[in-house]
Amino acid sequence: MAVRRSASPPPKPRRRSAQAQAAFRQSLVDEAKRLLIEHGPDAVTIRAVTEPLGASLMAFYTYFDGKQALLRAVWGEYMSELQQVLLAAAPEGTPPLQALRAHAEAFIGYWEAHPDLYRIAYQPALSVESTTETARTDPVYYEMLELGRRRVAAVVGREPHDHEVLTLGELLFTKGVGYLHTVLVLSRYPIDDRKRLRREVIDDIVETFRRRQRATG
Repeated sequence: MAVRRSASPPPKPRRRSAQAQAAFRQSLVDEAKRLLIEHGPDAVTIRAVTEPLGASLMAFYTYFDGKQALLRAVWGEYMSELQQVLLAAAPEGTPPLQALRAHAEAFIGYWEAHPDLYRIAYQPALSVESTTETARTDPVYYEMLELGRRRVAAVVGREPHDHEVLTLGELLFTKGVGYLHTVLVLSRYPIDDRKRLRREVIDDIVETFRRRQRATG
């Protein structure tokens, strides 16, 4: 009588190494960035990100809770890149008012080069879910806010967390984003000369701070 052999258990799936996990997660982020740049925010779906990588939806959810979490990761990478652009715009030792102009030009120029990301970051209907508290505690975003405040403080001769500096920092941000929202989001608004408008906005920012500099000098 033949002895019946029991079926051997199926091999256990091999766990990815920590390095492989990090590389796969980055590949998901990179694919989302590619879709964002080439086709806009609506093209970034979980299926669109996973299919080119030959990955399952289950694999995706091992790394991200959903689309919003993926977009936050994309947003974080671009914020890190923007921070480096802002730092490079005005190296240590640049005169304060010149540094402020370079900061405003770099901030506006970066978002003009990434209009779809701007819409994700600042349009409520598309934006990555965030709150004022998470913005304050996110390391990269906090560093970017601090850099702007330091540059404002250097112009007006006050400490970075002085109430006037905080208000002026918000003014700097509001004027820059006001211009960006007009040219990147309100596409039906008939702008006669975008380059001139951009120049006037930056000149207005600098002149506002020049007056404060004279008042405190």
